Amino acid sequence: MSTRLGKAVAAVFTAAIVAVPVASTAQASVFDTPQRIFAPAAGYPQQNVLPVWPDNPNDQSIPIGVIPYDEIAPKLNALQAASNRVSARVAGKSSSGYDLYAVTLTWPETPAESAQQEAWKNKIEDDPVAARTDGALLAGYKTPLFANGNIHGNEWEGTDAILKVLEEWATTEDPTVINYLKRNRLVFNVTSNPDGRVLGTRPNAAGYDLNRDMTIQSQPESRLIRDITIESKPIISLDLHGYVAPTLMHPSTPPHNVNNEYDLYIKHGLPNALNMEAGIKLLGYPETNPGARIPFRDDEPGVWDDFPPIYVPSFSMLQSSIPYTIEAPANPRGNLAPAEKLRRSTINTAVHVVAIKTSLKYIEDNRNQVIFDQAEVYRRGWEGEPLRDIPDGYVPGWGPEDKYGTTFPRSYVIPAGAAQRSAPAAKRLVDLLVNSGGRVTQAKAPFTAGGKNYAAGTYILDMHQPKRGLVNSLLEPGIDLTDRVDDLYAGPGGWSQALTWGANVDTLWNELPAVTTERVYGGTITSSVPAARTDLVLDPQDAEDVLAINALLAQGVKVTRLADGSVLAPASARAAVLTEAQSRGLTVKSAPASWSGSTLADKVVVAYNGGSEVRDVLQALGFEAKPITATTVTATLTPDVDVLVVGATLNPATLNAANKPAYDAFIARGGGVVGVGTAGSAHTTNAGLLTATGTSGASLASGVVSLVNNGGPVTNGAASTAWIFPPVWYSNLGSNAVVEQSYAAEPLVSGWWPKTGNSGRAGAAGKAAVVRGVSTGGNGVALIGTSVVTRLHAKGIQNVLGRAIYFAAAPTTNASSTSTDGTVGGSVPATLSLTLGTPASFGAFAPGVAKEYTATTEATVISTAGDAALSVTDPSPTNTGYLVNGAFKLAQPLQGLGVVKTWTGPTSNEKVPVTFKQVIGDKDPLRTGSYSKTLTFTLSTTNP
Repeated sequence: MSTRLGKAVAAVFTAAIVAVPVASTAQASVFDTPQRIFAPAAGYPQQNVLPVWPDNPNDQSIPIGVIPYDEIAPKLNALQAASNRVSARVAGKSSSGYDLYAVTLTWPETPAESAQQEAWKNKIEDDPVAARTDGALLAGYKTPLFANGNIHGNEWEGTDAILKVLEEWATTEDPTVINYLKRNRLVFNVTSNPDGRVLGTRPNAAGYDLNRDMTIQSQPESRLIRDITIESKPIISLDLHGYVAPTLMHPSTPPHNVNNEYDLYIKHGLPNALNMEAGIKLLGYPETNPGARIPFRDDEPGVWDDFPPIYVPSFSMLQSSIPYTIEAPANPRGNLAPAEKLRRSTINTAVHVVAIKTSLKYIEDNRNQVIFDQAEVYRRGWEGEPLRDIPDGYVPGWGPEDKYGTTFPRSYVIPAGAAQRSAPAAKRLVDLLVNSGGRVTQAKAPFTAGGKNYAAGTYILDMHQPKRGLVNSLLEPGIDLTDRVDDLYAGPGGWSQALTWGANVDTLWNELPAVTTERVYGGTITSSVPAARTDLVLDPQDAEDVLAINALLAQGVKVTRLADGSVLAPASARAAVLTEAQSRGLTVKSAPASWSGSTLADKVVVAYNGGSEVRDVLQALGFEAKPITATTVTATLTPDVDVLVVGATLNPATLNAANKPAYDAFIARGGGVVGVGTAGSAHTTNAGLLTATGTSGASLASGVVSLVNNGGPVTNGAASTAWIFPPVWYSNLGSNAVVEQSYAAEPLVSGWWPKTGNSGRAGAAGKAAVVRGVSTGGNGVALIGTSVVTRLHAKGIQNVLGRAIYFAAAPTTNASSTSTDGTVGGSVPATLSLTLGTPASFGAFAPGVAKEYTATTEATVISTAGDAALSVTDPSPTNTGYLVNGAFKLAQPLQGLGVVKTWTGPTSNEKVPVTFKQVIGDKDPLRTGSYSKTLTFTLSTTNP
């Protein structure tokens, strides 16, 4: 593998970035215009008075010499008051509740001008061929640049650089800058990690590295970065970091994400990096005089790669942006004098300012070309063209080691109905795809594709779409890159939400289903509950199922964990089960005729260690969870705790005298233990609960693995793939261990995992991944070697942790039911019974007075027939239907004859009122005496 060190990079990029028009038959988008996150048609500026935060003398920005968080809002307010070029807003909240500030710097726009900008921006993606030949667009479109500041909280200066650019350009009369602002929009995420900025920590307050979260999107801060990127559609994206000396900036080493149109990136990414390098040299600081470290030019493959789309720049490239990580060179942290900290932070701020200004100049200098190439990414997607084979020397330093690519399928199908193992998982995956910029449709009718039948409501992803690379990066299995690189900057080497997020996803290589569809902007909730009022069963195949079960327990519903790990709720709880199923899109089934299991009579309370990831997965599963350490065992393992989840080192053999009795009491009362990774097996072995040797792959060993499922309460119904980062496998198992899941003979589907060695995949082949057992004292124990909590990524196997906790909470059978068919009966004789009450009487008729008279009687009906009818008729052969008085009859007919009531089934002793009406006119003759008629009441049936 050739080295990149010392490769010559000459200024030969003019030819590399000359546009060559590509013939195309692409038509306007067949999709609707996507829903937009923001509404910029109101024109610019869009100014807001930002709330001011109280002074915080403990803000860790202060010792570094950079702006404290509480001074950012006042500065932005002042800039807005001084300039109509600056628009600021609170765009979201951090995990601990700080305001996240999004700022646009541009020349003022009328609402009509903003609407035109929005239309042009949409046209670039929706109709790229027309867009890049639209003279008005090329002349008038404000090309966007996005700068993301301070994503790592203790890398502060990106925020200060953004504010410095805003201060300089908000009111300057420099004609060059004014021209920039008239032709561009600068979009800033001022501090994307205010938690870490204040605390002086790399992660946010929840404990997450936001620059590892872009395809998981578990944190509010990363979701805002995603939304700004998709909405602004930046030509260049800058993620402003520290501290690497000399200044580090993308482009990166291989491996490159296989889904990128890398030719359209590197032709701009490298020359702009060289321009930025030249710019920071001019700053004149010793730290910037050496220039920059550009990994593509200067490093070996794998040292600083852009393979996984978890980083802001890697995600941005899949959004058709030209992205950079900029690592400023002077580390201001540590035991330094205040003046030296300030000197270093000043250098770093200046480096980031150069990155912003140089990148904007690059866009301006190459305006038509960068618009053309952004549109070209989308055009290739719409056309479904293969990725380009980029020749060696395409740019200086490009060689065989850089060539990574994939083949796009024609479509993906996410089934609905019985073909989908988890409807909630399918909805979650669709939401991720749509929110990430993918386009998803839903079938309006059943269809057949790839030899399979699919239900109406099935999701279809036509891979002839503009961001096909993004969609494919999330859904394809990935590649085994172990033999291509010896290292990665950071994992994972494989992710595949199609294989790790719990939904069934089918790949159609050469077929787009022939069915009417409509575009959807999120997944739909579809539940299934049997109509029969039987005991009901939930099979926890997803976190939503576990959430529902825990919600039922919290409501006081006593449930039973069945032998296969499914959970039975009694018919008496049907209303509560129905509410959970309908709100979460769950599938509920009727209980089997015979079952056995363990009663869970109350909510399951969990104590845990292992940090924020364990905490948040338990929260996502709905468990009441209490953190525990070796020094808080007595305070935490209170009598209400049912299960201990061990996600980090906790050795029961070394607990001190103040805490060991509480642990022993927990075990003595039957407390369960669920262990994750090697820490879990060490704990259960030291505690004498379940012996196992846990072996971990190397720290960067990561990806998607193939598994063999043996069934059981923990893994029944589990998918045959899972996520590992790193993998852990168990051997030397005790006699009470039952292996529910093991690694396949070739365990790696995609990612990076050496084949041999003590931590290699050959050693894991066939070894246990999930183990359960019951200790001699009756404790439920389970061990999980796949990565059910890491980075909150593997949504599709989080349910395994929930099932393991249910097993550990109630490991032995104490409830059962069986049933068989039998008969009991009696006979009913055919019966039609009709009894009349008091005869109906109208009373006295008044001559010469117009009036309506009413008379009522009651019929009592008994019928065992399948149907019945009660009717009243006048059987007399003369004056039929009229009341008579001897030879005289009334002038107007009797009303109320005919069918009184019908039945579609049997009835007993039903009282049926029968009402008659008689109308007397003021001119009707009346003869002295009584008017009457004998009527016949009939109860009849056609289905005795």
